[in-house]
Order: sequence, then C-alpha cells, then structure tokens
Amino acid sequence: MIPTSERLQVLISDSIVPPSPMHELLVAFKFGSAPDTEEHPAIVDTYLEPIGHSVVYECWWVAEPVSHQNVGDMRIAECSDYAVLIQHSVEKPNDELICQSQAAYRDIFAALRTSTHSRIAKVWNYLGAINEGDGDAERYRRFSVGRAKAFADFAVPDSAAPAATGIGTRRSRGLTTITLASRHPQFLIENPRQVSAFQYPKQYGPSSPKFARGASVFAVDHTLQLLSGTAAIVGHDSLHPFNTELQLDETLRNITALSDSLSILDRGSIFRVYLRDADDLKLVNDKLVSQFQIDSAQLIFLQGDICRRELLVELDGVRVI
Repeated sequence: MIPTSERLQVLISDSIVPPSPMHELLVAFKFGSAPDTEEHPAIVDTYLEPIGHSVVYECWWVAEPVSHQNVGDMRIAECSDYAVLIQHSVEKPNDELICQSQAAYRDIFAALRTSTHSRIAKVWNYLGAINEGDGDAERYRRFSVGRAKAFADFAVPDSAAPAATGIGTRRSRGLTTITLASRHPQFLIENPRQVSAFQYPKQYGPSSPKFARGASVFAVDHTLQLLSGTAAIVGHDSLHPFNTELQLDETLRNITALSDSLSILDRGSIFRVYLRDADDLKLVNDKLVSQFQIDSAQLIFLQGDICRRELLVELDGVRVI
C-alpha cells in the first residue's frame, strides 16, 4: 500500500520516471526547448527556459489510474482527486488577445461545469510577450480583460477566483493555460499585506486580475497547498523597482505573511523561481537556501518576464501534506 503522504507526489526531474510502479503521471510541466525523449499526453510545454539546465520537468504523480481525453483543442487528465486541463493557443498576428483569453477561460469553465472536478484550485497562465504594448494596450492587461469577461460570462464571482500565476514566455505570441481542478473542498487565501488582485484600481488596467493569493485543497488523505505567483507588491504597489535583492526580500515577506494559512516555506515544498534576468540566479539561490534553509533541489529557476515591467523576480510553489 502507498503511504498517505506519497499518494500525490510533486517531483523535479530531468526525465519522466515514476517514483513507484503504482504511480501514474497526472501532469508534467516541461521547462526547456529540448525535444521530448518520450510522448505522453500529460506533458505540457510551458515555453519557459530553465536557467542552468537544458530541460527540467515538474512531475505530478498519483498512485491511482489516470484517464486522458481531448475536448476540442483541450487535453484533460483525470484521476479521482484532480483534473488537469491543458490548452495551447497559437495566436496568429491578427488575433485579438482579449477574445483569445476570454475563449480560453470560457472553455475551462464549460469543461468543468459538468465535471465532478468542478472547483478550480489554480491556473498557470504562460503568455508570449507579456509586457508588449503601452498602457492599457499592454498584452497582460488585455489578457486580464478577456479573463474577466469569461468570469462574467459564467457568473463566476471574485470570491471564487483561483490561485494563479501569469508569466511571460519565450514565444512572441501565444497563450498556454494549465488548470488544476478538484472535487474536494478548498480554501482560497488572501494576503493581509496585499490588496486582493481582483480589487486593484484602474491604474493597472481596465479589468482587474482574477486570482487569489493561494489555495489549499483538502483531499481525503492529503492537503495540497498552492502558492500563487508572488512578487514584491505591498498593498497594490510594486516596491523596489528594478532591484532584485530587495524585491526578493519583499516577496519572501509576502509569503511569510501567508504562513497561518499556507505553510509552504519548508523542505517539503517545490518552488518555481521566475527571473527576468538569468544573471540573478546566484543571488536569489543563495538567499533562498541560506535564509529559509530551502535545498537547491527544491527550486526550479526559470527565465521569464513578470507581469509588471519593474518587477524582476516572482515565486510560486506547491506543497503536499
């Protein structure tokens, strides 16, 4: 019998190797442009490059059967506890990003409306050229407008907005969404140091971002804790513009502020560290390892653009208890 704590395992690896013969792959986030050594419907290309490695996988393994199906252009993997929905949008030059992101989220809501996994816990949004465009024409702001339209289309209240991450990828265009949903009760978490993203003022775009700061999913035999993309934002302001070290300190204060609800800063967690500048790797790695006793093996460093141009570092994370 698989111990309770090992029924869901999230592991960093350079290959797709199960932790036991009883584990099946629910999803594998692929970081790196190297060709896949094997085909599997659960592998999703994030279009993000790992720093210091040619390819890295973050694999989610479950000790139970996983089924796979395609619904239109969406791939869906399901086990008894979770469903993962994978979408890639190519985005031709004349496509309208607002319409594209609205359609992507409409497809997510529609697919889960009749599913037993009806509660969205987290969405990873990986968007090409995320900072391109000025003012409200910036691509991230236009993405946020489309996402908000889909929330309105399906009457999804802000209080149900899932945890989320939004990062710019190496693609010049295109949107990839990876959605994690569950059938279990969950608790969506806000940060006392930050204004809820869905309450941001209009200076950040015509429509506020729709996400919570974190989420806990309470399965029968484990708890899954999910940290949203977290950066040096206090209230709704970006602090320490263009200063990586001070931004990292502020980001870690934000994560620590969630500790009553989300005890994720420990050796049982996996973190993705997004850096706008790959040269910041040593500074950020050394501080994370020394200040929080996090092992380097728990960290995936990725080169990616943050949703605000003045921000240089962002973290998201996962922990299974």
